[in-house]
Amino acid sequence: MMINFFGWEARRRVAVLVAALLTAVALQVLRQTAGNGHALRFSLLVAALPAVPFILGAAVAGQRYRPAWLVARPEVPALDVPANPSAVLGAAGYTFVAVHIVGGMIRYLEAGPELWFTVAVIALVGGQQAALWRAALGRFGVRLTPAGITDRQPYGDLFIPWDALDTAPAAFPRKAHQVALRLARPDLVRKRGFRGGDRALLPAAGVDAQLLASTINGYADRTDARIAIGS
Repeated sequence: MMINFFGWEARRRVAVLVAALLTAVALQVLRQTAGNGHALRFSLLVAALPAVPFILGAAVAGQRYRPAWLVARPEVPALDVPANPSAVLGAAGYTFVAVHIVGGMIRYLEAGPELWFTVAVIALVGGQQAALWRAALGRFGVRLTPAGITDRQPYGDLFIPWDALDTAPAAFPRKAHQVALRLARPDLVRKRGFRGGDRALLPAAGVDAQLLASTINGYADRTDARIAIGS
């Protein structure tokens, strides 16, 4: 039941984030019209309480949501890991905090402080919000294609061609949320963007690590089957 709920939420991530944004704005308007006499009460209502279930849900999803399937995308063609509900819930929770901070800074600006400080805070919070929404809405994570394995992250990608993998088993679960690779040709691995970390490690966020490793091993052993990936 938990997997079904998190899967439903991840598939409807646009609706979840839009609903969180509209609710946060409505609560912020309520706070603005309530007056200073209720500032503490409405600050708790607007920023803290609505964000708590989303943040807790993100933590639970990060630990428990490991579906044993991949998503076929014939139009690419590719096999993708499922959408990560932890990223969606985390972005939704931060939305309440971000709207609260921005609303407070606008009121702070009306009191006559330095404009640059308000603009800097709003830009910082807005940038963080945009990054979290991009991570929640984008198709990030591990993707298997006929050419190789791509790990797509918001700030950089890692590409591992099939020819770079060692003999079987080429992949094995290292942790609950991580798959390790044996590389025969690490010189063939390519990074793009701001991508650090070990080239032989793949994240298994939002997917069962054993399934991901087994799927990689299956295609590493059968070159003739790679052409059908995603079909």
